[in-house]
Formats: sequence, C-alpha cells, structure tokens
Amino acid sequence: MFSRSSRGEDYQRMNYLRELRFLMTFKLILSFVNLEDQLPKMICEVKFVNVISRLKANRAKKLIEKRASSKEEKISAAMAAGLDWESDESEDEVLQQTLKEPPLPDLFKDEEHYDLISDLCIALTSLRRYSDALELIKLTLKITYKTLPAEKKDKFQALGAQIALNVADPSDGFDYVRYIVQQRPQSIAAWNCYYRLVLRLENRLSKHNKFLHHMRVEKKDLVPPMIISGNQFTMISQHQVAAREYLEAYKHMPDCPLVNLCAGTALVNLSLGHRLQNKHQCVTQGLAFLYNNLELCENSQEALYNIARAYQHVGFVSLAATYYEKVLAISQEDCSLPELIKVDKDPKNGYCDLRREAAFNLHLIYKRSGAIDLARQILRDYCTV
Repeated sequence: MFSRSSRGEDYQRMNYLRELRFLMTFKLILSFVNLEDQLPKMICEVKFVNVISRLKANRAKKLIEKRASSKEEKISAAMAAGLDWESDESEDEVLQQTLKEPPLPDLFKDEEHYDLISDLCIALTSLRRYSDALELIKLTLKITYKTLPAEKKDKFQALGAQIALNVADPSDGFDYVRYIVQQRPQSIAAWNCYYRLVLRLENRLSKHNKFLHHMRVEKKDLVPPMIISGNQFTMISQHQVAAREYLEAYKHMPDCPLVNLCAGTALVNLSLGHRLQNKHQCVTQGLAFLYNNLELCENSQEALYNIARAYQHVGFVSLAATYYEKVLAISQEDCSLPELIKVDKDPKNGYCDLRREAAFNLHLIYKRSGAIDLARQILRDYCTV
C-alpha cells in the first residue's frame, strides 16, 4: 500500500494533467475557430507540448515501475546491512517529489472564463464541430466537478445534451441527455430529447437499459419510460410485451392520444400472431383504442389514416378504402416541430399532410382488386410532382 502523501501526490498530478489537457484542447480549438483574440493574456502565454496527450496514458505505468524499483533497492540495501525491512516505515521514506503547480490555478474562479468557454462551445456548434465542443464540455466538467456551481453545471449539461443530438457518435453525449432527464423527469421535452438520441444508437447501450429500468423502478407512475420500453419491444416484434407496457401507461394516462394509438397498434399487430387464439377479440380491442384516439384527436387526418392503415393491415380492404377516401378529403397544413430543450426563434415546419401516403395505399387496394384505371388516376391526382 502507498502512504497518504503518495496518494495526495497522485491526485495533484492527475489534476495538473487534466488542466493541462484542457488548456491544450482549448488552444487547439481556438486556433481553428480564429478566436484567439478573445483569450486572456494569461492563457495565450501557456506553452503547450505535443506529448501531453500521451503523458496521461503512461503516467500510471511509469509511476508504478519507479516505485517498485525504488522499493526493491531499499529492500536489498536493508538486507545487506542486516536490518529487517518494514513496509510501514518504507512508505514514510519515499522521497517527496516537487509537484508542479497547475498552469492556471485560478482559471475557473472567474465568471468571464466560464462565459468564454460557453460562447466557444456555441461557436463550435454553429460551425458543426460537435466533437470538439463535447470534448471541451467534458474536460470542463471533469476538472471542476467539485467546485462548479450547480447553475453552471446545469448550463453545460444542457448544452452538451443539445450538441449530442447532432454528434456523429451519439454514445458520446448519452450522459448529458441522461442528466437532463434525471433533473426533469416530468418533462416530455426532456424525454423526447433522450429517446431521439437513443434511436440513433446502432447498438443498445447497457447504460440505457439500466437507466430505463432504474426509472421504471424508482418512479412507477412515470409514463414516458413505459412508452419508450413499449416502442423498443415493438421494434423487435415483441408485440405482446409491448401491448402490456402500453396498457400499463393507459392506466395512468387514459386520455392521451399517443397512448391510445400505441396500445391500438400493438393489439392489432398482436392479433396477426399464429399462436393467438382469440384473434377477433384482440382486433376489436385494438380498433377500440384507435377509435378512442380518433375521438381525442377530433377526427384529425392522422387519426383517420391510422384507422385505415389498421383495416388494411388485417385485411378489411373495403373499410380501409373508405377511410383512405376520408383522408384524401382533408387538407392538413404543416405544423412546427416539437421543441426539445432549446427554443428556436424560427422553428422549422414538419411534414404533416398524409394525402400522398393515403393515395399510394389506396391505389394498391384498387390495383389488387383489378381497378387499374382507377389506381392510375389516384396516383396522377395525388402522387405526381
């Protein structure tokens, strides 16, 4: 075992290397963004070494080897002198090495420096250099995890969550989005942001499954984790388990259109299973949820399209054609996309009109029934640019 003094030295060395790595990254990023004129003079005078990035990886190995060799020499010298070697005394005899002071010990004590780092991250985001911005936020939070005020920490975490939605590897920003959800478990926008990032993951992170299970156990009445869990089971065609999750969410939010839609589609998909015995009852229950969603949405175009699609899915093509014709009779304007974390001044509009999708599905029904001319006319009217 090492003495307390040696452990203190290791801790100070680690903090020194962290700050030096942060400054090196900060300087490198600024050299590309051309913002060096905004740096304080004390930062610009710091000398950066190219091999600093390798020091952290090799530090532990070299330190252990040095202490082991020093200990062996002292043991051999004590045995040659005819003395007994005492490990407790040997810990106190370790030479005290002069520790270097951090290059900028007061870097994070000034409010202007925090604002400078925050503005730099925003500038990097506008230049689509998301990885550099995340690296800068990560190093800032790692260095100041004990001294950073809660308000500043929330600001950097929220900024990291925003950047994580656009970064090439979404797993790098998972911790930031998870933090936002933990701080605001009742926020639908926070859960939308979290699930949007999870959908971009090629392989499911074990941290995601553990976090989702933790939220289900800790907050049993929270609906968003139930819906996310049900969606994941739907994606792997586990419709029975998905329906159970959606029905559990329905108990807490029976008047939510999304919950009724998810429960209805899960039951309709479940009715097509080969092992299910009461298929007619399952289809009826699924359609009941979809009609409930139609009532809650006040006969909207989307709700009508979902019912038509369900009828087509189970083979009731005559009823499906009727509801597709109702969809074609409604003109739906594009709506603004839902806000996630940051409120944009000029939100972009999302595509909401489903007439082209309904026309394409209706033309398939007409084509299969032999009405080729009618199918072509539908495509000409609604699917021609």
